[in-house]
Amino acid sequence: MRSSRVPQAFTCGLAVLLITACTGDAEPPAPPSEKEPSPVPTAFEGEAPPGIEGEVLRYLHGDTADGHEILDDPFGVRISPVGDALLISSGGEDRHLLHDAATGETLWEGQARFRGFDTDRDGEPVLLMADTEGTPFVLDAHGEQMWEPAEEGDVYLDGLAVRHPDEWSAEEPYGAFSLLDTEGDELWSYDFEAPPEPEEDSGEEDEEGSEEDPDEPEEEQGPGVPVAVSGDLVLLAPGGPGLNAYAVDTDADTDSDAEKVWSVDGEDADLELPTSAPAPAPQVLGFYPLPGDEPESPAEEDPDGEDDTENDDEGDDEILLLRWAYTEAPSVLTAHDPRDGDLLWSLEEPGTNPVTDPFHAAGAPSGLYDAATGTLLLSQASGAAPMIAIDLATGEVLWGLEEDAGSISPAFAFDGLVYGDSRASTGEDRQLVLDAVTMDVVEDELPAYVEAVTESGHAVLVQDRQRFVYGPPPQDEEPSPSPSDEAS
Repeated sequence: MRSSRVPQAFTCGLAVLLITACTGDAEPPAPPSEKEPSPVPTAFEGEAPPGIEGEVLRYLHGDTADGHEILDDPFGVRISPVGDALLISSGGEDRHLLHDAATGETLWEGQARFRGFDTDRDGEPVLLMADTEGTPFVLDAHGEQMWEPAEEGDVYLDGLAVRHPDEWSAEEPYGAFSLLDTEGDELWSYDFEAPPEPEEDSGEEDEEGSEEDPDEPEEEQGPGVPVAVSGDLVLLAPGGPGLNAYAVDTDADTDSDAEKVWSVDGEDADLELPTSAPAPAPQVLGFYPLPGDEPESPAEEDPDGEDDTENDDEGDDEILLLRWAYTEAPSVLTAHDPRDGDLLWSLEEPGTNPVTDPFHAAGAPSGLYDAATGTLLLSQASGAAPMIAIDLATGEVLWGLEEDAGSISPAFAFDGLVYGDSRASTGEDRQLVLDAVTMDVVEDELPAYVEAVTESGHAVLVQDRQRFVYGPPPQDEEPSPSPSDEAS
């Protein structure tokens, strides 16, 4: 005989339900208490992280914050340094605000697509943008529009613009080129002609023999395609293992000829490139200023009252860094003097790096660069170290992030320090500060997260759901001297 057994817990529960139903109304359970969210803090706690000096200038979030409404975006915002300013970008749409870091003044705001960073001819950062119709334009770090295409197809390049031949492509790179200033006026026009086809060997020797005349100069291929600009110097890629540098008169009122000042040839043995494969086309990583010795005292004046600063070029030196990338061999870095192209040093990287097309424009300088120490942090696509730190003055590798230290992700460098994100073995994320030259840990328990630092030393510090702008207070403009002061 099969017995039917109901679990005791169920029968007890059923009895409770029946009793409740028979006894009338029961008091409903009290709703869970809803705590009001704590207000966003408005006071910064503790000291600023290493390398950040000054004071709290303002906070960006909360009812009492004197901030732009873009900061209330429900999808959050991204903040990036641009010179002495901060670019605040909406996380939910193509909307941006350029914000003076020292004063909080809005320099520019608008709806546009952010295409990336570049530089002007002086190496100052600029913003590559595109309007809602897709037309590109460029903003400087002060929010001023400095370029838009004079004709459809014009391309911005480091403070100038390039007009390519119709239907130009990297596969068909030849034709008529024009280099323009930011107003659209032509500075230099030239033809980049295809190299002559090699002559077929007929198998017959002429009366003088088949050997080439060693005294006959080799035919040059022509200037090439503009890939980088610094000041009046334009670098052009001819498509092979070389690079040509031309001086362009950017102050000329009309189109003029440019003068070739130097070239680099990948077949040059001094570059110390691998001989196991043909030399590749070089990639321009960028122009980098080298740190100079700062004077210990203000410039002395001579008895005539004139500053003794003539021909003082200290601190103005810079280098051009090229990468020669191979598919199956470690890439090689070469540093050159931009004034004459002379080789300064050559360095084999830990492994292979991506090979780009020979006419790839350089854009903003590669890597994380600390101008105070001349240290460049350069990512590696392969090899034992995913990132290496290089002293650009000497070409010496200072340190490398090995695979076992790969949990450290450097984010930016400033004033001799590297700020990076680190994931501990427990899975906890934190930020730490490293010495740019030695990789020594300066601090690994920060009171706030350093989100961005401008060239002027103004930082965005994140602490307890609040963003604080921390740095030197704005400098008041010096009053112009009164007539009585000038008379005295």
